[in-house]
Amino acid sequence: MSDAAAREDAVPQREAAPRREAAASARDAAVCDRLFCLTLGWEYVPEFVSLEGGSRAVLREPVIAIVARSPIGWVLLETGIDARRFRGGASPLYRDGAPEFPTDGDPLLDALASVGLAPGDLALAAVSHLHIDHAGGLRHLAAAGVEVAIQRRELAFGLERAGEPEFYLREDYSHPELRWRQLDGDAPIAPGIDAISTPGHAPGHMSYRVTMAESGTWIFAIDAIDLGRGIAEDRCIGWAADPADDPLRRRSHDRLVALAAAEDARLVPGHCPETWPALAHAEGFR
Repeated sequence: MSDAAAREDAVPQREAAPRREAAASARDAAVCDRLFCLTLGWEYVPEFVSLEGGSRAVLREPVIAIVARSPIGWVLLETGIDARRFRGGASPLYRDGAPEFPTDGDPLLDALASVGLAPGDLALAAVSHLHIDHAGGLRHLAAAGVEVAIQRRELAFGLERAGEPEFYLREDYSHPELRWRQLDGDAPIAPGIDAISTPGHAPGHMSYRVTMAESGTWIFAIDAIDLGRGIAEDRCIGWAADPADDPLRRRSHDRLVALAAAEDARLVPGHCPETWPALAHAEGFR
């Protein structure tokens, strides 16, 4: 090769080096550096709802949320129950006992405050599905103007078909001020946070992948897998809001288990009274 040809050949290599460095930097930047697992309350649920083939024994299960600091700012995943509806005692929606809450105030606001945050500090939020134990705090996000990611199919089901028999309360999510970001299947939510489409328990249910700077990849199953026993015993969640989605419960369960194995990720069930308390501590994760 002539000297001129060698010089010409070297130019694209020199130009490619900064591009490779920039791509690597972008990958490194697309992670979260803080994560808190929040307990917003507890609800009483028959085992057969949370575990296929389960008994009628009633479990006291945590109502959860997650807040992670992405490169764009703090992102809230899930909003819990509107406690105002259930502090008066028994409710037909909870036949086995009214939900309990860790404070006398608002569960979501108090949980956020415990880690130094308020709705106005959030860059973005997401809700996996619109059941009353996940959508009850959306009014606070509407008031603060926080955009909320949701699957398009879930929002349509909630607004057009679902009601109390399916464990939905439309007043939780029909606020005209709510700013929805509608997703179709797997999609990025924010740098370091991805939606994983896991229909079955609800028509547009989604789980989350959160990539942390130090603790690696977390997959929050939410209600695609309720209990740690579901993972240990390979048993999917036991109930679907739409009976037509029954086969999808197993498909989504298997998908999450396979993803966690392939990505060496921590797979976190969504309502487990055994595994969640150990994650919900003040120090959080990095």
